[in-house]
Amino acid sequence: MNATGIVAEYNPFHNGHALHINKTKEKLGQPVIVVMSGSFVQRGEPAFLDKWTRAKLAASGGANLVLELPTVFSLRSAEFFARGSVELLAATGLVNVISCGAEHPENNFNLLAQKYLEENTQKEIKKYLDEGLSYAVACEKALGSELSAPNDILAFEYAKACLKSGLKLHTFQREGSGYNEQTLGALASATAIRKAFDEGKLSELSECLPSYAFASLETNGAGYSKNKLWSLIQYALVHNTTQEIAELSECSEGLENLLKSAEAACSLEEALQICTNKRYSTSRIRRLFMQLLFDKSVEIFKQEHPAYIRVLAFDDVGRELLKEMKQSATLPIINKLGQHPEHDQSREFTQSIFLDVLATNLRELVGNADAQLNRDFTTSPFYKK
Repeated sequence: MNATGIVAEYNPFHNGHALHINKTKEKLGQPVIVVMSGSFVQRGEPAFLDKWTRAKLAASGGANLVLELPTVFSLRSAEFFARGSVELLAATGLVNVISCGAEHPENNFNLLAQKYLEENTQKEIKKYLDEGLSYAVACEKALGSELSAPNDILAFEYAKACLKSGLKLHTFQREGSGYNEQTLGALASATAIRKAFDEGKLSELSECLPSYAFASLETNGAGYSKNKLWSLIQYALVHNTTQEIAELSECSEGLENLLKSAEAACSLEEALQICTNKRYSTSRIRRLFMQLLFDKSVEIFKQEHPAYIRVLAFDDVGRELLKEMKQSATLPIINKLGQHPEHDQSREFTQSIFLDVLATNLRELVGNADAQLNRDFTTSPFYKK
């Protein structure tokens, strides 16, 4: 049985996500396996809803099997986020194509990925980086193709990862509001939905979400406290020296000094304004702040490959996929986390899985609901009957 892979965050799951899953099934005619970021998302924030709720909503919206992208990849740049996701899907032994939305699906992302690997292109990228441009802008200029839109950037990174993993890439036209647009409607962006929820406009979200997703916002403690989160980040900045900040997060070129300079800020928003500039995007700074919270060696965030496949949700088709994966998968499959998951496992497995546990606990501590700690050891995958 072959399957189509989708890389997602579902932060939260909305009408556009359900549309993408259904179009993917209709066009490619295969079951869908989703790999989804867990307790923290790639833009450098705690997830809007916990990972099991988001996986449940994805399964309700048509995903046959939902897997977790480990935190060591979800809190990394688009390149490593995409690489970890595609490699994890390839490791199932069933996925042969990746489906993604893009602002400009007419772009030949596969050709751009091949051009990226050429020696001359790499020299051009280095030249632009040396001029102080961000990595994304440097790639765009070196490739001679517009790659500024968020989903175009990810499609390009998926294409690069697919070249190495032997998978195909299929792009769809992204429909509805743009990634950062904040207007509400039937195809509103996740950004607009989160903003409206934070402003207490829950009733206005009914048209933006499937009915089951709308209902979950009323019962699952959505969102997180920015004040709680900033208190933790500020403590980490005050507590650690610049050298220690560099040892705990993916800083480069003296970036740890910039982070340290934000320790007296009055809010996370002010700290981000202090640290964001032409070279360093807001998302990158947020990810570095989040990495600091884990108080672990930066080496953990340099992991090259996924070490396991963790199941969050499945339906009847997904159950059959899991049966086949017992023979086809090239990584261990985790359905329920035991008390000692590290037993007889690699160093990468152990570091990664306990980082996921810590990420879940951190999200619970800064969330808007009462904290439930160590849920990774007590929560089973959701089965959609």
